Formats: sequence, C-alpha cells, structure tokens
Amino acid sequence: MSENDLTAKRLRQCREKSGETLEQIGQLVGVNKSTVMRWERGDTWKINLPTLQFLADHFHVSLPWLLGETSTLSVADEADWLHKNGTLCQHGILLPILGAVRAGCGGEVQEEIVGYEAVDSSTLQSGEQYFWLRVSGDSMTPSINDGDLVLIRRQEQVDNGQYAVVLIDNEEGLVKRVEYRENGIELHSVNPYYPPRRFENSDAALVRILGLVVESRRKFI
Repeated sequence: MSENDLTAKRLRQCREKSGETLEQIGQLVGVNKSTVMRWERGDTWKINLPTLQFLADHFHVSLPWLLGETSTLSVADEADWLHKNGTLCQHGILLPILGAVRAGCGGEVQEEIVGYEAVDSSTLQSGEQYFWLRVSGDSMTPSINDGDLVLIRRQEQVDNGQYAVVLIDNEEGLVKRVEYRENGIELHSVNPYYPPRRFENSDAALVRILGLVVESRRKFI
C-alpha cells in the first residue's frame, strides 16, 4: 500500500470513528464533500500540510501517523507543523516576518523576527518551511520595492532564472535573480543601476541560497 493510500485509509477511519459525514468534514476545512471523498480514495497528495495538520488535531491523532508512518496513534507536539512554523488564524496561517537574515558565527544563519503576516494555507506545500522577508533597498525595483514582503520557501537550490534569497559571505541576505554559468553563478538585480555580481570557481562557494521567492506582497496604506 502506498503512503497516499495509507493516509486516505486513515482519514476515512478517523472520520467514520468520529461519526462525521463527508459533508461535515468538507464544511470543516472549506471544501465540498466530493473533494473529501476523493481524498479518502487516494488523492491525498492534493491536501496541503496545514489542512492535514488541522484534520490531525481535529481527530486527535498525530500528523506523522496520518501521513502514513507506523508510529502510535497519539498526538506528537514535536511533529506539529503549526507549532514549528506558524499559527492558525481566521485568514490562514500566520508566518514570521524577518527584518533581516545574516550570517552568524560558524556559518549559522541569524534571523530577526519583526512580526507576522497571514498567508492562504493553499499557497503552502506539504513538508516545506516558509517565512516572510521584509525587503530593504531598490535593487529589485520595480518588480520588488523597498519595504515589500516576499514569501520565501526554504530550500538550498533554485532553478536557473528564479528569484531567491541568497547569503553572500558575511553580508545580509539579498533577493536576487539567480543565473548559473559554466564556472560559477551570477546574481542579477532588476534595477539596471545595479550590475550583475559574478562569482566564479572557488568564489561561487561564497553564495548560499536560503530559499525561493514564492510571492511578493505590497501595501500602500
């Protein structure tokens, strides 16, 4: 039995044990009953992680068990995605806003949390970590302006041409378009005033990718 099939089976078991209908579970998470039926038939890969966590909490089971692991049927706080990554609110998931990302001693990344911003849970992918970053400077104008919020998915690699948060040696984290070259990497700004920064051969190791830019958000008031 595949992991998706096992998750589907356990979802159905939990719902039936609770005595709730497909329609009731659908109303609980904001989908129709046919969607819940498809989940129970194996389409669980379409469920985002915060929704799975919400269902696990609702049924009083652990998220790892619901995802198909063979652990005991109990709530495990250390596996609670929301506890580690954000807070459930009326408008979605509250994720931390970082005012700055810097390199610390021993290569550790230091993060300065300055607030929280809500994001629609459907934006988030299962098993991934996210944070908001407050952009400082005009190097990515007009695509991303000074003061804008960008939603970042933590990952150490991005595809060629994608926007990412990068750490260069001991500098503060920067939002740049990443371009791979034969002997290194180039970091491009949108603002033509800022020339590309090229890192070749051993210098390429100075560039550390922290995450992919998923969304940019701008407020006018």
